[in-house]
This record gives sequence, structure tokens and C-alpha cells, in this order.
Amino acid sequence: MKSIGTARIVLITLFTLTTTTNFSQDRRDYIRIMTDTMKARLLLNHEQYGKVYDINKTFSEKMAALRKDNVMPRMEKGKQMKQLGATRDSSLKKVLSTDQFDRYEAHKSERRQQAKERYERKQEENL
Repeated sequence: MKSIGTARIVLITLFTLTTTTNFSQDRRDYIRIMTDTMKARLLLNHEQYGKVYDINKTFSEKMAALRKDNVMPRMEKGKQMKQLGATRDSSLKKVLSTDQFDRYEAHKSERRQQAKERYERKQEENL
């Protein structure tokens, strides 16, 4: 009986560690993919790539923490997310050339428009 209890604890511990490791790996992969996409779209050089990666990593980690927070009021969370996005944009503006930042902003506007259109379609479907 004692060995079954011990085996359960070991299995639960291994599962928890594996899940945590996979989540961390997924986060790093997401940041790398996001930065690789920006590299291709904005024609980043090697130095810019490293800086943009760091900015994306910081942004992603802070955004994930905000999303996990179930205590903070929704309006406050939204304000903080908006501020976090503004901070990211400000940091990117320091790293990117004017042309690169303009392309970044244009792409961001396109994505917002696409999200708005998806939202409106969903609203129409739910009627």
C-alpha cells in the first residue's frame, strides 16, 4: 500500500513538472515565432532582433500574469493591458527605424480591424 501512495506522488510530481515545462516551452516558442514574424515583416537586423525579442518576452510575461489574475476588476485589468501595450510600442519605437515602426503600426491597425470584423460577424450569427 505504501508503494502505491509513493508511486502516485511521484507520478503527480512528474506530471506537474512536465506540464510546467511544456507551458514554459510553449511561451518561449510563441515569443520566438512572434519575433520571427516581426523580423520577416519589418526586415529586422540581428541587433534589432535581439532587442525586439526581449521586448516581446517582457510584454508576453506581463500580459500572461495579467490574464491569470482573477482578483483584479475587469476594467482595471483592461487599463493595465492597454498601458502594457503602450509601453511595448514605446520600447519598439526606440529600436525600430521610422519606416519599420510605421509598418508595425499599419499591421497592428489591420489586425485590429480584422478582430473587429470577426467580432461583428459573431454578433450577427448570435442574433
